[in-house]
Amino acid sequence: MERPRSSPRPVSSASSQSSFESRYKSPLSTSSSVDYESSRTSEDSSLFDADAGSVSFVSPTSTPHTLYKDGKRSFTEPIVPVRRHGAGGIERSTLITPQRLSRAPSSPVTRDFGMMLQIPRAPGESFKRLPEEILLVILGELKKSHLAVGSTSCATCWMRDLANLGLSSRKWWCAARCMLYEDIQLNGVDSVHHTRKFKIKYGVRLKLLRRTLRARPELAEYVKSLKVPSMPDGAKGKKEQEEYLDLVASVIMACPNLERLPGFYPAYNHTFSRLVHALSTRQKLKEAVWVISSSPSQRQHRYTSTDDAQYFPSIMAPARLLPEQCVDFLTYHSNWTHLKTLFLHCNPGGNIDSLLFADVCNLLPSLENLHVSSFPTPAFNDSTLTSLPPLKSLRLENLSGITANGLSAYACSPGSNTLTSLSLISLPDVSLPVLARLFSYLKSMTRFTLSQASSPGLPVGTDIYLHPYLASPSLEYLHWEITNPSDEEATDILAKSILYSGFPSLRTIRAPTDSEGTLQKLCKPREKIELPGDRHRDKGGSSAAPSHVLSSSSLPSPTWSTFSLGHNYSGSSFLKSPTRSTFSLKMDSPICNDRSAEPGTSLLAARRTAQQRIDAAQTTPQFHIIIWNEWGLLVERQTAGGFIGMVQSRITYSLKPDIDGADQALVTVDGPGGLLDGAAETHSRDGCTGGWNRGRSGKSGSSKEKWSHTERGRWREIALEKFF
Repeated sequence: MERPRSSPRPVSSASSQSSFESRYKSPLSTSSSVDYESSRTSEDSSLFDADAGSVSFVSPTSTPHTLYKDGKRSFTEPIVPVRRHGAGGIERSTLITPQRLSRAPSSPVTRDFGMMLQIPRAPGESFKRLPEEILLVILGELKKSHLAVGSTSCATCWMRDLANLGLSSRKWWCAARCMLYEDIQLNGVDSVHHTRKFKIKYGVRLKLLRRTLRARPELAEYVKSLKVPSMPDGAKGKKEQEEYLDLVASVIMACPNLERLPGFYPAYNHTFSRLVHALSTRQKLKEAVWVISSSPSQRQHRYTSTDDAQYFPSIMAPARLLPEQCVDFLTYHSNWTHLKTLFLHCNPGGNIDSLLFADVCNLLPSLENLHVSSFPTPAFNDSTLTSLPPLKSLRLENLSGITANGLSAYACSPGSNTLTSLSLISLPDVSLPVLARLFSYLKSMTRFTLSQASSPGLPVGTDIYLHPYLASPSLEYLHWEITNPSDEEATDILAKSILYSGFPSLRTIRAPTDSEGTLQKLCKPREKIELPGDRHRDKGGSSAAPSHVLSSSSLPSPTWSTFSLGHNYSGSSFLKSPTRSTFSLKMDSPICNDRSAEPGTSLLAARRTAQQRIDAAQTTPQFHIIIWNEWGLLVERQTAGGFIGMVQSRITYSLKPDIDGADQALVTVDGPGGLLDGAAETHSRDGCTGGWNRGRSGKSGSSKEKWSHTERGRWREIALEKFF
């Protein structure tokens, strides 16, 4: 049976008020304690009807339809039970809405029969509330789609899309103008229509840009990167070339926050240039490239690089700079407090005094990356190297004044403790003891590049009995390129050092001249190392793969067992130890031992040769599964595993170039496709004429004229970070 309910006993308002005041403040309330108690006390006196013996509720913010009628509560109100103790210790329940819940809703919603109804927003209101950072991310993806490798669009089509998008609304314009003026790219020649309209031979776009930046200083503050067209073909005389350089300088002077001037690196011959002066005034510049040429006032003189002048012929070299030339060169660096990357390249006949290198670097407090190439011995030598300030990345290329003693002294100097990347390219013979010293002293180095003709050797009469001879606990990336394949001693020593845990952090090896596959066997097995377009490229040139193919007679016998520890490859003995792990036995497979490749072969030939070794290893069993019965008789024998490499290795064997699509592993300064090569703008065989937007504008006949523009090459920027 249902238990009968006890009717609540009437309680006076005074006792009700005192009991309410004795309770603690509700955690749902956000008002002060005084307001809370006063408001709830007034409500409490009106909530309880002692004569009727029932509870009614009236909210201060309630509408008429939310009142309690006949002792029944509206279902649209929240129920919050509050325990009250009256006379006789009997509990009473009072339905009270917390003060925070009784307030009017802050969001544009309304209550209707217990349902939340959203008030419709005005058109475009949600887009107005969208943060500008999200719009910049969207525009960044638009830039990638236009300028990515393999895209059929160009910078002109990209900037047209940004301009049209900015005209759609004010909010889009606020984001589009930042993206449009932050990275300005003017590639190729000017339009014939503009040259005829303004009656100017060249530089029409630069003059229009200069007029805009001068008239709108707020837009000029956005400019951080400025790509100007290369020297036009119409500027054939010296005077016209100087006028074009002055035009570029005037545009630079209109950009107060300029940080980069990519793709435009005119030579400097120690005479006054408005372009150089304009760059020297940009205080936020982060990249600077110097191409030093011979000075008109500079003469040649003879010198000897060694003390034994009677045994060696003298060498012709440019004389020292004049004092005023040294002062001017130093002054140009005085305002570059934010400069991080500095390139110093010397053309034949150019020169900089040796003391200027240290003085220039000391004027750049933020300098991190330094590239020095092709300077004669008096300009850059061992003393210059040891006087360099602390750097993060250093690349030394084609410097005859750098010797083994200078590299060893630099490794021991305090300024090398912060070095993380070191590149030694075409230096005089770097020996193995020098490499061992560099690896042991440069504790922070994670990337190392070595490229030279002869193999690093050991001193006469020196033998190595303990390994690893070369060891670096921090090295992660190694480029090893010895263009003379007749000597593999240094490569074998490097392989031993890797095998005996000399490089525990090494993750990537790039060895274009690994003709024996010595380093490939130490890396993770790969099924495919060729790129998709390698097999379709011309095979008749110098970069063709070797025609030698492994015959079936060169493969091991099926009865050969991987458990025979006396077997080795290529005559090397560093895998003969019986204490080696069974995981390294797969390195004993024969490889394509072909030396038909020429010194300094391209990456195409290197990938084809490496792929031949992989294909040959797939036909050779690496593991033999032998099953015996309980009487010791052979029951079954199976072979498995055909690969080259080490399964437990964490090193990746890479043959990809620094620049996508290049045939040489290392990016150069003055070589074909290098930093100073402007062939992408002057010879545009597959330029863009606006087809990107024309293909998306329907089939109207006027779309071609609307979106078409002058054919311009798709310029690909070579980032300076690729050199380190």
